[in-house]
Amino acid sequence: MTLFEQHQLPCILESRLSKRYQTLIMEHMTVNSSNAPGVKSLRHHTQSWASTQATWRFYHNEDVTFPMLSGPMLGLARSGVKESQSRYVLMAYDWCHINFAKHHSKLDKTKMSHALDVGYELQASLLVDANTGAPIAPAGLNLLTSNGIYQCRSQELQPKQSHLDSLFDSIHWQEQLHLDKPLVHVVDREADSAKDLRRLGSVHWLTRTKKGSTFRHEGQFKTAEIISRTISPDLKGVISLRGKEGYLFVGETTVELHRKSEKLASAAPTCRFVMSLVTDDEGKELARWYLLSNVLDVDATEIATWYCHRWNIESWFKLLKSDGHQLEKWQQTTAESILKRLITASVATTLIFKLYSDSLDEANEFKGFLVKLSGRLTKRTKPVTQPSLLAGLWVFLQMCEVLDTYTMDEINAMRQIASSFFAQSV
Repeated sequence: MTLFEQHQLPCILESRLSKRYQTLIMEHMTVNSSNAPGVKSLRHHTQSWASTQATWRFYHNEDVTFPMLSGPMLGLARSGVKESQSRYVLMAYDWCHINFAKHHSKLDKTKMSHALDVGYELQASLLVDANTGAPIAPAGLNLLTSNGIYQCRSQELQPKQSHLDSLFDSIHWQEQLHLDKPLVHVVDREADSAKDLRRLGSVHWLTRTKKGSTFRHEGQFKTAEIISRTISPDLKGVISLRGKEGYLFVGETTVELHRKSEKLASAAPTCRFVMSLVTDDEGKELARWYLLSNVLDVDATEIATWYCHRWNIESWFKLLKSDGHQLEKWQQTTAESILKRLITASVATTLIFKLYSDSLDEANEFKGFLVKLSGRLTKRTKPVTQPSLLAGLWVFLQMCEVLDTYTMDEINAMRQIASSFFAQSV
């Protein structure tokens, strides 16, 4: 049974394209070095140049569209949500700059924060298990260019939008996916707008607000920082935050989504205001969050824990960039090709996260085997990491390809050649 059959990876491409796409996904199950940004060849040990040409033809095929490439990714999202034991599923959002300042062949780059920060801006939506915090699969990828926005759900280039307008479009589209469980859309301070939060209506959301943002509390307009002083947070237990453990304190109250500068014709809706504090063993503050949410049927501690889980989208970005696929070194010359390859890499990373979260004995044994193959040094406290699984899986796939391509007699003959070569050099 192949990796695709094992995870019931759906393929909606034409039959003449599906095998190439499956090969491309497997070729992205590897950790690239910064000086090897191209696609590594796997199938039948073809030369890297031939594999690169085949990849170029695939991405420039007019039948290969964003929605078609996204089919397996959304299929993994649906199956992952169905397998989740949590009542809700989190949809975490974040933006990531992809710097291509030194890539002069890319003519559709856009200026992001400053003159040297030039490239594309990626807005990603990642499904996260509400109980464990484990990433399930991406459910949306948008790429901002100088010409407009490319979206994984549409082949047409979309006009530029503000972050919030793009975010709300993504939320409304993902609500119509009709996944097996209700979504809670988790956003950082980007969504700190009372007016825009009211636009979401009955959609479940969770966001962090700035300490200086004002809300109506107990009949008066107060800042989030002042509101938090009226709350006495209780110790709820130990929580993992960015790889470190800390003590979680949580308290809550109710506020109205009404800013002091606004004049409303009717009463503003209310929402929960959750103050979350994380400290170390010595009482030093590690994090303090002022959270807003309209999810009413869970404990405030769960709300705080959900926001901690949002940070796992950073691990996904890291696997795409510095610790995995070296995204900022890719040589494709257009944002359209970059997004197509990004969708392909996202399917590969989704399968890696799925394997990483699998706690069955057989999976644990396989993960230990892959870490050995990877040659990576890992901490005793964390013997398995996603980059080590990526690196080890690539070696294993190459081993399988060798066994499928060569007979044992041919392998033993080459082994004799290698042995004689090393014997001469000693």
